[in-house]
Amino acid sequence: MATPSSSMLPARVTELASGTYVLDVHGFSSLRKQHCGADGFVVSPTFTVAGLDWAVRYHPEGDAHEENGYVAVFVVLVTKDAAAWAHVDFRLLNQTTDKTVSFFMEKDTILFDSGSEDLSTWGTGELATKSFLEGSPYVAGDCLKIECVLDVCRDRLTFDDPPPSGPPIQYPADEPGDITFKIAGETFTAHVSVLAARAPGLVNRKTTTPATVIIDNEAIPAAAFGALLHFAYTDTLPVVSGLDGAGHKAMMRDVLLAAERYGMGRLRAICERAMCKSLDAVTAADTLAMADQHGFDELRQRCAEFMASPDNYYLVARSLGHGRLSPSLRREVWTKYHENYCSRYGPPHSDINQDHLG
Repeated sequence: MATPSSSMLPARVTELASGTYVLDVHGFSSLRKQHCGADGFVVSPTFTVAGLDWAVRYHPEGDAHEENGYVAVFVVLVTKDAAAWAHVDFRLLNQTTDKTVSFFMEKDTILFDSGSEDLSTWGTGELATKSFLEGSPYVAGDCLKIECVLDVCRDRLTFDDPPPSGPPIQYPADEPGDITFKIAGETFTAHVSVLAARAPGLVNRKTTTPATVIIDNEAIPAAAFGALLHFAYTDTLPVVSGLDGAGHKAMMRDVLLAAERYGMGRLRAICERAMCKSLDAVTAADTLAMADQHGFDELRQRCAEFMASPDNYYLVARSLGHGRLSPSLRREVWTKYHENYCSRYGPPHSDINQDHLG
C-alpha cells in the first residue's frame, strides 16, 4: 500500500520458486481412513518452497463423508500468517517407466493463505479411483508414489487464460509519471499512455497532462486501486501483506468491481474466477447479490451452485447476507437446492421448510 504523498509505480515482478515433494503411500491396498487417526488422512513431513513450509495430505477414501471409491490429495501451506500464490500439479509416478503423469493440476495460480481455513489448503477429492490404481503401474510393492510440484511466488498472481493484456511495461526509474490519483490521503502516480491502453475507463489518450484525479474511497479503496495499477503495468496481481483470508476476498471483490468500471476485461475475468474458487457460507449470499447486480454471470452461476448444495444450503441460510437477498434470488436458490436434495437423497418425507424464503 502506498504511503501518503508517495509516488507509486508497480514494483518489478519476481521469479517463481519451484519445488517437488514425493509422498510414498505404503500399504496402499489396505490403508483405510480408520488407520489414519481422527482426521482420516496421512500427512507428509513439511518441506520448503519459496521460504514457506508446505505439507501434502493423502486421504485413502476420498475427501467425503462416505467412501466414494476415490483417493484424495491436498497441499497445505503450513507457515503461520503467510500468503502466497502457487501453481500446483499432482502427478503419479509410473513405477514401470519411472516417468510421472499429471493427474490433477490447476492452470491458474491459486491463492494460499494460512490464516484462512478455506485458503490454506488446495487439492482434489477425486485424484483417481482405487480400482484404477490397483494393479496399475502406479502401484508397486503396495506403494503409491504421489508427486506434488509447486511453483510459488509470494508477490504476484499470474494466469494463463484469458490472453494477457500485453507484456509487462518497463519504464526507466527516472521517467516520472504524468498523472496522479489521490484516494483517502494516499497518492498514486502513473503514466497516461499505459492506462489508456490497459485501463481505458480511467483515462484516455487525449487526457491533458500532467493531471491530478481525485477518486472517492467508496468507489474503490486505496489498496485495491494500488493492485489495479500494479496489474496495468505487470499483468499480475500482488499479494497484499497483512490481510487475512477474509481481507483478500474483500479486496478481490473491490478489484473486480473496479475492473468492470474501468474497462479492464482480463482483470475482471481473473478476479471473477478467483472469487468462484473461494466461496464460503458467510460471503456466498452477498457475493451472489453483487454478481447478479453487475452481470458477473460466471460468478453468479457458481454462487448459486454453491448455495444450492445440500452440504451448504442451511449454513448459507443462517448468514446475514442471505437475509438481504431479493425474494427472487432466494426462490431460485431454494428451487435448485430442492432439486439437488431430491437427486441425492430422494423426495423428502415432508415438505422442506420454506420459511426462510421471505
